[in-house]
Amino acid sequence: MHTFKLFRRLAPYVKIKWNLTLIAYACTFLQLGLVMLQPLIFAYLIDHVLIEGNRDLIVPLLSLSLGIGVLSIVFLFIRVGLFRYLGICNMLDIRDELLKHVRQIPIPEIQKHGPGKFTALLGMDTATMGNFLNHILVEITSQLFMMLISLGILFYMDWRLGIVATLSIPFLLWVPGLFRNAVVRYSSDVRTHNEEIGAYLYEAIESSQEIRALGLEGWERKRNETMYKGLVKASTRETLYAVMSFQISGFVISLILAAIYWVGSYQVLHQMLTVGMMVASVTYLQNALNPVQQINNFFRELQGAEVAMGRIEQFIQTPIDLYSENERKQASPAREPQLEATPSDIEVSSLRVGYGGTEILKDLSLSLSPGKVYAFVGRSGAGKSTLFRALIGMMPVLEGEIRIGGQNLEEMTRSAISRKVGIVFQEPYLFRGTLMENIAVGKLDATEEMILQAALNARLGSLLDQLPEGLHTKIDHKGFQLSGGQRQRLAIARALLHNPDILILDEPTSALDQLTESELMNSIRHAMAGKTVLVATHRLQTIMNADRILVMENGCLVAEGDHEELMKQSPEYYAMASTFERDTSVAGQASHKEGVTA
Repeated sequence: MHTFKLFRRLAPYVKIKWNLTLIAYACTFLQLGLVMLQPLIFAYLIDHVLIEGNRDLIVPLLSLSLGIGVLSIVFLFIRVGLFRYLGICNMLDIRDELLKHVRQIPIPEIQKHGPGKFTALLGMDTATMGNFLNHILVEITSQLFMMLISLGILFYMDWRLGIVATLSIPFLLWVPGLFRNAVVRYSSDVRTHNEEIGAYLYEAIESSQEIRALGLEGWERKRNETMYKGLVKASTRETLYAVMSFQISGFVISLILAAIYWVGSYQVLHQMLTVGMMVASVTYLQNALNPVQQINNFFRELQGAEVAMGRIEQFIQTPIDLYSENERKQASPAREPQLEATPSDIEVSSLRVGYGGTEILKDLSLSLSPGKVYAFVGRSGAGKSTLFRALIGMMPVLEGEIRIGGQNLEEMTRSAISRKVGIVFQEPYLFRGTLMENIAVGKLDATEEMILQAALNARLGSLLDQLPEGLHTKIDHKGFQLSGGQRQRLAIARALLHNPDILILDEPTSALDQLTESELMNSIRHAMAGKTVLVATHRLQTIMNADRILVMENGCLVAEGDHEELMKQSPEYYAMASTFERDTSVAGQASHKEGVTA
């Protein structure tokens, strides 16, 4: 019953096609009703043809049986096709709802669990719920229908047989309950192990370079064996308990049928019952009891569906982030506060940001005027990326506030933030498709001319000239055939096409040489003229060209100013700038030597 309670709670997330569902169930009941007529036809055939010798009835009875069989197959064909179609539709409905929820939960929550958990949830668990709705539920309903009709016919033919069948059913339904807790526990364990293994396999594929470079194949095999042991143990026990439940039910049904054969034979020998009626009675008794065994056969799938739906419900109850909640509260896009199309100032006051009990930004305050380029510098772990993610609503704010254009970020919707602020990450994600499609996600209604201009602004012209198909060149998983610098420039082109009022560049040119980065930053400055650009970089030339430099250390803003001021007033910046200068000098010498060698 818990499974059906779970389904009732999840039903609002499924778009049930009632017309097709009713037709499918009508075909199901018609097909079963036709099947239920066959024992009566054969009983009549035995009594009046085989025993009484009335040969004139052979052709009509067999023709009737054949016609019923053909019609039954037609209804079965329609039923199976409709339920298969509905099952796929329902699975996709649930998957869409879960994917929508994935887009609304905090990003750190996704990063914490990794892709394995969500792949299992969106793949295996949604398929299991769709299977429950359009296979398990249908079969249970069909078997119950067959059982009730068979019981009615049994009571009509012989009330004693009807009582025997009715009294047997509760016991047969009680048997699976003995194993329910064990099956649920091990079914849950199997799914948990599959989720962990899914995450591990994803990691194993992604880390192929490291595994080969470090010669870790043996270590990987041992790790595999350790992970699979738990799955094998849980899966074996789940199967054994489910089989035990099914076999015990089957044994009990065999005992009941043996007793009925014994009693029926006695009645036939004493001319209290005809042979045909005895055969029909036993058939209908089987039709009354077999559904109970079939329901027990679905018991394992039913428990698996319960586990899957429990996981889906638990995930749906995961709190969404504040900005997605604001989106939900808006009755319509027209009611959403309209932000000005002009560049916006940024005010950060006493900001504390952290996750999982770790505080990353500590009482940080800053004020950024619109229309300027700001360079953020600091050692690894200083909090630059965390600040940038907080500015786009991807990190939870513990205290303080962020205001963009005078509006509190916590009052803005996710769509409003994405329109106002754009970001390019150090390791951008490229989608499977063409170069043009990857740039176009920045502005889905952009023309090809607009996309080409964005690509040229991102200094992708030389790459496009080398490719026979230019913008229409297809790229594979994460754009692996492109260099790191090309992938970064593609992401920058996407951001420039998006044309936000505020553009954040989080180490977006780390894979570029100094000359290309300098040209690219000049191009960005030109394309974003009058708008605000925030950039984190270790390139001294880029830092020096910024309108203002902000120095971060241990989650705090320790200094700000231009290059000359900070070299005199900030020891932290002086030390970092000296390091940047040495790194730039070494990189330049290496590039020169490489050019001479070439």
